[in-house]
Amino acid sequence: MVYVATHLIAAAVLSAGPAWADPTELCGLATRLNGIVAAETGYDVGQDCPRIGFSIPLTTGVPRSQAGAYLPETGKIELAPDLDLSSAYGQSYLLHELVHAAQYRAGRQEQVPCPAKLEAEAYLVQTAFLHDQGLGQEAVLIGALAVQLGQCGQMDY
Repeated sequence: MVYVATHLIAAAVLSAGPAWADPTELCGLATRLNGIVAAETGYDVGQDCPRIGFSIPLTTGVPRSQAGAYLPETGKIELAPDLDLSSAYGQSYLLHELVHAAQYRAGRQEQVPCPAKLEAEAYLVQTAFLHDQGLGQEAVLIGALAVQLGQCGQMDY
């Protein structure tokens, strides 16, 4: 269920256009979104522009069905080459990855009962952003995913 929802969400956010061309504009966007991360989470987001690349990370030679990933081993954010960062929906995925960068900077991965809690928090920040941008339907879908992930595999029936 989570895989299917993530795959459908990621597919909806991709465009046929090229990756973000101007590094200065990309840094400005990341800085603005990092301000949202800091306000929503209280995490230190740092002062430097994050390293952002545009290639879908590979897992055993197969592209992941996602729009982006934070790679803690390098501190780099990788986004799908055709992610539409001119849209609020596309920007929400960069925001999501910036939350992960801040989580790792804060050592949150050592403090959570399961890694899915980190995903849930990033999705909740993404949900708030989408709602603030007037994308209520998308926010509901992402929010539902956050709630499911945040249960760490424990379902209340």
